[in-house]
Formats: sequence, C-alpha cells, structure tokens
Amino acid sequence: MAKKFCPHCGKTSPAGQPCPCRKAGRKRKPTPGDATRGEREPWRSEYGGAEYRRNRQVAIDRQRGLCLDCGCVCAEYADGKWKTSRHGGEVDHVKPLCEGGTNDAENLALRCKSCHGKAEARRRRGRRQKARGMLI
Repeated sequence: MAKKFCPHCGKTSPAGQPCPCRKAGRKRKPTPGDATRGEREPWRSEYGGAEYRRNRQVAIDRQRGLCLDCGCVCAEYADGKWKTSRHGGEVDHVKPLCEGGTNDAENLALRCKSCHGKAEARRRRGRRQKARGMLI
C-alpha cells in the first residue's frame, strides 16, 4: 500500500487519505488583515457569482479540460459539469480583475496548478518592473 508524507506532522499516512493530524473542517487561524480583505480586494466577491461559474464552465469546455500551457489534464467532466478538484486545475483570469479584466469566458483560461503559478509569477514580475520604471 502506498503511503504519503504529511508536511504538517512529519508522519506517513495511506495515500488518498488525509493525515489524522488534519482534523476535518480544520481551517487556518484568521489574521488581522482578513477583516479588511473585502475592502482591499473588492473584485473577489465576483468569484461566487452565477455569471462567473457559467463562464468558468464555458472556458473549461473550450479547452476540453486540458491546461492552456502544457496540455496536461486538469479537469474532468462528470454529472454534467467540469470539475477541477481531482486534477488540480485552476481557472485563471488572463487579464486579472484587479487590472480591469472581466469574468467573460474569453478572459478565462484553464491552467494546471504549476502553470498558473508560473503565469502569476510572470505577471507579478511585470508589475514590479513597471513600478520600478515609473519611479526612476
């Protein structure tokens, strides 16, 4: 039987099962910034809307559940909906909401967790470089 290493307690547990140290429903401790996050990032409230959920499904269907960058499988079609939870797919805003992007299906792209992280890093690097260029 395959085992996996728990990064929280250092013990091993059967693959596919949560480590006993991680109690069901356990969440991270709130930080002082959590109370004001909605004011600082008002676009986040749009993620739960019906329009976003509908356009998210359209974007995943357009890519047939494959990552835009590397082509790996990041979503599966089950029960009439595309689901990303088992494959680690993430729907990315090509032009982020914080930079004036929209929730239109054309602005959404399915990426695997790795490619999404790389795309975000590139975007952040670009923003820092633009900010430095403006200061000089």
